[in-house]
Amino acid sequence: MMYYEKYGEAGNKTIIFLHGMNFVHCFTKQIPHFSKNYQVLVPHLPGFGRSSDAVFSVDTAVSEITELAGNIGRPAVLVGFSLGAQLCLPLICGHAELFDGAVMVSPWLIKDVAEIEKLMKQQSDNEKNMRSGALSLSVGLGKEERQEHKEYCKNVSMKSILAAVDNGITLDGSPQYPDVDMPMLAVCGMKDSVNIRKSTRMLSQKNPHCSYDMWDGAGHNIPYKFASRFNKTLDGFMEKTGQFSERN
Repeated sequence: MMYYEKYGEAGNKTIIFLHGMNFVHCFTKQIPHFSKNYQVLVPHLPGFGRSSDAVFSVDTAVSEITELAGNIGRPAVLVGFSLGAQLCLPLICGHAELFDGAVMVSPWLIKDVAEIEKLMKQQSDNEKNMRSGALSLSVGLGKEERQEHKEYCKNVSMKSILAAVDNGITLDGSPQYPDVDMPMLAVCGMKDSVNIRKSTRMLSQKNPHCSYDMWDGAGHNIPYKFASRFNKTLDGFMEKTGQFSERN
């Protein structure tokens, strides 16, 4: 079972935050806000953080997240960023009974071979930078979190990084998605890549329960660079999932 962090009261409704690739701390500005009124779980996805002894795979991640969600005893809300947003798709398509809402931030679900190969080469070429934990400085993490992030980056394997990039999760490969019946929200920045913006729009076009929004000035950084706005957006979404549960 992968490692996970737990905050808030166990009797409250649960939010499961799924982090981006090699960035366990990406929701650090959401945890204090939401743990006041919700139980917050932050899994360290296989291959990353304190689960870095494993090599990342979608099957393992989905299996262990569903096990975690199943142990809660009532549906949870998924909030995923980047890689975490991609993982939301097989989770809600294959295990909808465990969730009553999903927020996908910067989801990369429309892909082509050239794009994947380019990103994999970039990760391999920038291995030293990937292991440095340099991102922590731009995010505004505290001293302890910065040190922790650097340690996580040192321990991650390139196999996990490359497997996370070339993970095989796509909208075209998820034929169940149009039938998913729960509130969903797809969000990205206008400075996100073309295919992430296309993915965000297409999630809404393929399912009437999914709304979408694209934020001016934002890139691949919404949870931490636009934390105040994002937290307000999630507050509104959580109210919506509560109303949906009452109707059902």
